[in-house]
Amino acid sequence: RERMNIPVFHDDQHGTAIVVAAAVVNGLKLLNKDIAKVRVCSTGGGAAGIACLNQLVALGLNRDNVILCDHKGVVFKGRAEDMTDQKA
Repeated sequence: RERMNIPVFHDDQHGTAIVVAAAVVNGLKLLNKDIAKVRVCSTGGGAAGIACLNQLVALGLNRDNVILCDHKGVVFKGRAEDMTDQKA
């Protein structure tokens, strides 16, 4: 990953995360639910999926309430197949 001395907006990751965060925040508001108390399952462990989860965690989602799935199934500590640093 290349580092730059200027801010970078990666639309595939950050743009998707912004839209997902807006949808989740507004949905939770309509349901009168607290983001810290809900559980989230993400079907996608790619760059955009991870960016979405990172944004939701920044908004107060508890990491323990996240289930991440990719093309191999549920991502979990100790899974050897197709794991990356970002997924771990």
